[in-house]
Amino acid sequence: MKKNFLLAASFLFIFCLEAGAQKRDEVTWEKFEDITIPIPPSTHPRLYVRPANLPDLKKRMDHPQVKANLAILRRLGIDRTPEEEAKVTDRGFRYYFEMRGVTSRVQVQALDYLVYGDKKQARRAITSMLDSLQHTNFGTKQDLSRASGVMLMCGAMVYDWCYDQMKESEKKAYIESFIRISKTMECGYPPKNNEPIAGHSSEWMILRDMLSAGIAIYDEYPDMYLHVIRMLYKDYLPVRNYIYSGHNYHQGTSYVNVRFSNDLFSLWILDRMGAGAIYNPAQQFVPYDFLYRRRPDGQVMPAGDTNPNKRNIPSYSLPAMLASSFYKDNYLAYEYELKPKLESHCLIFEILWRDFDLKAKAPDDLPLTRYSGSPFGWMIARTGWDKNSVIAEMKINEQFFGNHQHMDGGSFQLYYKGPLAIDAGAYQGSSGGYNSPHNKNFFKRTIAHNSLLVYNPNEKFASWNYGGQDKTEFADNDGGQRMPGDRWETCRSFKDLLSKEYTTGKVLGHGFGPDANKPDYSYLKGDITQAYTDKVKEAKRSFVFLNLHATEVPAALIVFDKVVSSDPQFKKFWLLHSIEEPIIESNRFTVKRTQNEDTGMLQNQVLLPEIQDARIEKIGGKGKEFWVFGTNYANDAMPRRPDDANERGAWRVEISPVTAAAENYFLNVMQVADNTCLQMNEVKRIDADKIVGVQIADRVVTFSKDSQPLPGKFDFAVSGSQTMKFVITDLIPGTWQIKKDGKVYIPALKVRTDDGILSFEGTAGWYEFLR
Repeated sequence: MKKNFLLAASFLFIFCLEAGAQKRDEVTWEKFEDITIPIPPSTHPRLYVRPANLPDLKKRMDHPQVKANLAILRRLGIDRTPEEEAKVTDRGFRYYFEMRGVTSRVQVQALDYLVYGDKKQARRAITSMLDSLQHTNFGTKQDLSRASGVMLMCGAMVYDWCYDQMKESEKKAYIESFIRISKTMECGYPPKNNEPIAGHSSEWMILRDMLSAGIAIYDEYPDMYLHVIRMLYKDYLPVRNYIYSGHNYHQGTSYVNVRFSNDLFSLWILDRMGAGAIYNPAQQFVPYDFLYRRRPDGQVMPAGDTNPNKRNIPSYSLPAMLASSFYKDNYLAYEYELKPKLESHCLIFEILWRDFDLKAKAPDDLPLTRYSGSPFGWMIARTGWDKNSVIAEMKINEQFFGNHQHMDGGSFQLYYKGPLAIDAGAYQGSSGGYNSPHNKNFFKRTIAHNSLLVYNPNEKFASWNYGGQDKTEFADNDGGQRMPGDRWETCRSFKDLLSKEYTTGKVLGHGFGPDANKPDYSYLKGDITQAYTDKVKEAKRSFVFLNLHATEVPAALIVFDKVVSSDPQFKKFWLLHSIEEPIIESNRFTVKRTQNEDTGMLQNQVLLPEIQDARIEKIGGKGKEFWVFGTNYANDAMPRRPDDANERGAWRVEISPVTAAAENYFLNVMQVADNTCLQMNEVKRIDADKIVGVQIADRVVTFSKDSQPLPGKFDFAVSGSQTMKFVITDLIPGTWQIKKDGKVYIPALKVRTDDGILSFEGTAGWYEFLR
């Protein structure tokens, strides 16, 4: 505290010197220890708007959407009646996020003074908000720090917008209340800097609420702002800018609304204060993940801790509004307009910041494949944007962040006229909350995903550091990927994120083509060995998604795996989860969608292990929906989170080699069609000295037989009467020559470093490849 006092005193001294000379109308930048931080201007307003924004804000007050939002805020500003209060059974943070009473009322009053100079409204806002602040004491129970944060935010608005109408005693009382409330919040005050990547401190309380209060009171009490801004510039910004370079988000489809939105809040707040855009501009493209995940039925392919709910269409209106308006992005404006409804505590920001002139643009002219690079290594490939679209997700996971992220390296999902290969489980329900038995033993774990298990019966999964109510020293042994960190600790720093402990994979190749906008193939390969403990010596997975451009069988997904265990007796499993019961016939199995108006079908053909050495069995049904080697971690839906379509799943297919061996290979070919389709494409396995592959429809796809890059000569033969499109993977970069039937067919083709692929067309024959 002595250091904090000295910091505050030193900055107050600087401020006094500057104030004696001239007012700071613009942001200044100060070197502070090892970072340079922006210092707020001394003029008010400086929170959410600057004086230069006021003429435009006055014009905006006539916009129909602004009028509608103001009408809502005025209605919300009416206190609940005793009868309404009596009906309330849950006074968690959502009760306060509804913004009934004073918090909505003072926003309108302060805005009236800001825009129209109504001093009476300013005084009403100042006194009523101060009274509420002085009686606020929510604490941290049930995420009530979020409710405390709303009080900081609204108080900061009043303090900044009505600054010249406040008495000195009132300013002091506001500051005292801000500090007292902050001390009751989960992050504490001074705020603890232990969740810069994931956690509640990466949400409202730091990146919107305490930052807002700090800016408002900076002249009288700079300490709060200095704590937050130093945290932001030292620890929050560097890791976020690295994450944004991968054009995706690490906390899943449900927590984007809370956490990514607050990154955008800090962007807007500091830009409007005058500091400019503080984040890597790649931040703009993070929300594109929603566009690509969006299914024809309006749902999205899930990621991380989320809840299937067919009744409600997932909405990303808040991050879409904030990002589209800041970056002037028409596609994100389209995402916002799919369901343009903001929570009550965010309505004021649509009034202040939304670009009402931005025209929405549907994503149907975007490239059909999207790759998210480091630290992710994720790919989503589509066949189109209409109701008949096939959507495939493929994941490597280069870095593990923890918290709401799952141990799903190497996993995939497939959708066609219904979810076919799914992520199983759900976040909420009778046993779905954070750290619940279902959550930590099944839902978050590899066994709930379409990935690979290597089962060491003696393996322990230490997990007691993992938060929530149901802490246990160990989680169940699912045979899956390790729990990174000290007993499954969420990653706490940029340095740790890049360390061996939180590194779980590496992309070895990625690409799509030959037409980048409408590719015939989409390819992703990664090494996920580090996702496992030393029970795994090598684990590599290659995906090739084929857009077959056909009506009856529109697409196929080929997955090739090499798995080497440290003990031949460790059993290996290849997994595919489904909602409805699979049908197994010899080396094929079929998953159909027959419910909830879905009509899709997936058929998988197992090419490796060969049929005589492959055990293909289904696990699931009543009492075994979430089965983990002897225990079912049931999770029944709750009324507030219904899952009428059972997208939590109930079945999985496990493919495992019969014969124990250290080294095993899996080669699976999934085709999708309508569930009335009687005949899928014939699938042939290609075998040669150095390669293994698949011939399907008019396509030929090959992989290095041992999954190592092919440096020189190899050959193989293909049959058939039609012209075929070849995708030859796992090649050393450089110039390659292709011969067909002993003659030079293509004199020279370049293989790029990033994909290692040769793509060309040809007919049946014997092909030789020379580098």
